[in-house]
Amino acid sequence: MSQLYLVRHGQASFGADNYDQLSELGEQQAVWLGDYFRELGVTFTRAIAGSMKRQQQTAQGILLGADQPLSVSIDAGFNEFDFHTLAAVYCHSAGMEVPSVSDGGRLFFQMLRKAMHTWSRDELHASHNDNSSHSLERWQQFHDRVHNSLHSLTALESGETVLVVSSGGAMAMAVSQILGCGVDTLIDLNMQTRNTGIHHFHFSQRGFQLTTFNALPHLQRRDRLHALTYT
Repeated sequence: MSQLYLVRHGQASFGADNYDQLSELGEQQAVWLGDYFRELGVTFTRAIAGSMKRQQQTAQGILLGADQPLSVSIDAGFNEFDFHTLAAVYCHSAGMEVPSVSDGGRLFFQMLRKAMHTWSRDELHASHNDNSSHSLERWQQFHDRVHNSLHSLTALESGETVLVVSSGGAMAMAVSQILGCGVDTLIDLNMQTRNTGIHHFHFSQRGFQLTTFNALPHLQRRDRLHALTYT
């Protein structure tokens, strides 16, 4: 069987004008993870990332730390859903302001949980003002693109070891499809996934088997506990 290491991007720039950029800590998290893979003797046959900058930067950092000069293929199916637009559309439909992230994002993520439930029921498009500049993919489109990208990995059954760098929401969608989870569990999985957390799978043309969820062996040591982050 083949192996998939599905990794969330490193810490990005939450609250900044451009979220899609690794912080200095996020860059370090990626290199530390690559160091871990090198020490473990993991050799990747393919490296894939979504088209977002934070995902590609993380993949490059992992490969740098692992001392594996692979090229990184781009698959936008592993992109995160647009949570900024989701928040704006949901808050517009609810007649409220988008919560500030000045408290670390507590109120924002409480709102986002409700927004994801509403989005999954396809209610936002029905209630949203069509004259708005916001555009949001439908939940089914999000579901389908993650499914298609995930299962494109199974086209070859050749004992591969594949690195895929994605984001929390897309990773939660992938895990929920493999395990047959509902939306409540999907959202819980999304909220739990930490930066550079590893989901490990074995796979073949018959499908995927989850063996590890949200592992952080490269950060779970006394001198790196400060580097356990969610955003």
